[in-house]
Amino acid sequence: MDPVSRISGNVPGFFGPKKGSASPGGDSFADTLKAFARYVDGEIKKSDRMAQEFAVGKRQDIHEVMIAAQKADLSFRFLLQIRNKLMEAYQEVMRMQF
Repeated sequence: MDPVSRISGNVPGFFGPKKGSASPGGDSFADTLKAFARYVDGEIKKSDRMAQEFAVGKRQDIHEVMIAAQKADLSFRFLLQIRNKLMEAYQEVMRMQF
């Protein structure tokens, strides 16, 4: 099983073609990045909500709060690394002489 398949199994509906997609192969790269950014935003909001609930006493399971915080942190770091690699690629293309 390739790495993308393993990742896509963890994020339901994240990868794979959508109905009415403009490109015949599925989503465009930009659509995939936007979907991942929305997923990361959702993970961060979920983590913040769980931390607030724990702080006011609505939630007793600290382990679930910490797991959500770590998932949000890891997702955000992954998104930043993707951004960094895209910026490096863009800068490399701009340095090329035609």
